[in-house]
Amino acid sequence: MATSKRRRDASPRTPRRRARGAKMAFIAPLAGAAVGGGLLGSIVTTAVGIGINLAIAYFFPQKIKGPRAESLKAQTSQYGDQLARVYGSIRTAGAVIWLKGDHVDEHVKTERQGKALGPEVTTYSYTATFAVAFAWNGPATAITRIWADDKLIFDVSFEALQDAIASGGNGIGVAKGASVTLHLGTDDQQPDPDIEADRGAGLVPAWPGIVYVVIKNLPLDEFGIRVPNIEAEILKGAILATASIDGFSTNANEWRNDTTGDYLAANDSGTLIISRLPAGAEILNATIPYAGSVHISDRLDVAVVGGSGDSIAFYDAATGAFRQEVSGLDGLSELSAILDDISFGGVTYMLVWVFGAKLSLLSNASTGWQQIWTASTAHSPLSYLQTLSVGPDYAYAVRGGIAGTSKAVTRIGWDVTGLLSDTEITLGALTDDAVACFYDEESDSVVVLDAAGQLFVYTSDLGTLLRSNTHTGIGAVPNAQPPLSKRMKLGSDLIAIKGFDNDIFEFRVSDLGQVNRYDAATSTWLLKLNSDLGQFGVNQQWQAVLILPAGGADPVVWYLPRAQRLPVPLKDVLEQECALAGLACDASQITVEIFKGDC
Repeated sequence: MATSKRRRDASPRTPRRRARGAKMAFIAPLAGAAVGGGLLGSIVTTAVGIGINLAIAYFFPQKIKGPRAESLKAQTSQYGDQLARVYGSIRTAGAVIWLKGDHVDEHVKTERQGKALGPEVTTYSYTATFAVAFAWNGPATAITRIWADDKLIFDVSFEALQDAIASGGNGIGVAKGASVTLHLGTDDQQPDPDIEADRGAGLVPAWPGIVYVVIKNLPLDEFGIRVPNIEAEILKGAILATASIDGFSTNANEWRNDTTGDYLAANDSGTLIISRLPAGAEILNATIPYAGSVHISDRLDVAVVGGSGDSIAFYDAATGAFRQEVSGLDGLSELSAILDDISFGGVTYMLVWVFGAKLSLLSNASTGWQQIWTASTAHSPLSYLQTLSVGPDYAYAVRGGIAGTSKAVTRIGWDVTGLLSDTEITLGALTDDAVACFYDEESDSVVVLDAAGQLFVYTSDLGTLLRSNTHTGIGAVPNAQPPLSKRMKLGSDLIAIKGFDNDIFEFRVSDLGQVNRYDAATSTWLLKLNSDLGQFGVNQQWQAVLILPAGGADPVVWYLPRAQRLPVPLKDVLEQECALAGLACDASQITVEIFKGDC
């Protein structure tokens, strides 16, 4: 899923005066050396000529521009386009009913090609955000697959997940960079918020009975920079089915397990296990000289803290290969370190806090990880930080139920120059301990969960409470939640939280309204009746929850319910069709069932 991220310069708040000084220091000695005669003068002049050419290449690079679309206008549906009536399972073409801004979006990227003296290359890429309608006899049970020009870009069917788990293969989920919002055509469905943001609040119909989807930020380069033809598999007969896996880790510690993208990582006292979803297929199982906390970065590097809190190692998630070590974190223990990262401006920044109140910033601009700074945190309560979530201006941490600080969230101001601020902020709206604090890049806001299971959304500086839900149904959440504080996102405008009774709740960030509640008792999830499943984190790509039991059982992954096809009685189809035509019909003698329409 792609979300809109707040943009910042790759080196925030860094003074530029230094760069101008470097330019003068580089050119001036070359110009001075050009004076002279004879052989030495000839040699020096030649060297100067080369030097000036290098200077020109560095400060005035050749500029190359890639292919660019002549027009950003795109074709949408026309008056008279028809929608289908759906029974059973059918693959049907859709009609585009909305295109954001009535044009595709252009994204411009300029960077040096090769090393510093290479040409400056500008490339253009294109995405589209649009809505497609498919059927008018909703509600549908599910939309399980979507094709763009016959390319599968969305597949959340239970059958696809089953096949991927059984074969150790990959399920597509959602095409990289895109996100999909489903509207199943219920009588009470509300206007889509993305369409309202474009067209205006109160100016967009809810389209009850219309089955449609909103596809956000679909990359268009392989579709000829146009909105492709969209088809979808619509299900009228289906149940929600669940799946789960285990066997990928023997350690359920909340600081030494992580999941994101296609990967799981666990460190059991120096045994690093990296696995691939959805089956949990093992990539690496090896003894390493690092026994501490684990984090999978945006760049899909598995970071492992070691050296009694002084060093951090990086392994390639895809292959398990060791990449590098960074030392100098100055911590006192590797066991309860907390890590999180964020990417913007082409650079990934990782904050690492280790016991002993030491906070370090590392960065990676595709050339490897390097330490930028290490600082001592400003006040002693930070010695007990248990969670960390990193935003572009601040990082956020909570300490669970430590006496006297139960409603406090620590806001850490940072940039590449150092630790800017370290402020404990008491959130008066909370009724119990702050147990999870998650920065949501999409909305540039902070989601806080308290021990009573209540939800709050604050501005990124924690200065203003934007909204709250004090009747979530989640129940008690007694402990600080390190995995959830960095892995709460389920999709565009969606978060997921496991309740006290093990049910999984989905909420919108925009209004904290409940979207779904998945009943654990009726699922097939492993350990679903255990009362010790206190720690958990969300894998957005796989729509799954990593469960970390406290009572000695091994971790498990719960896949959220997916639609599984069911047959539909043919007599029901015939009777509904006759009713639409105003005809009397008795099809009670027909016993045939159908699975599919035309797919």
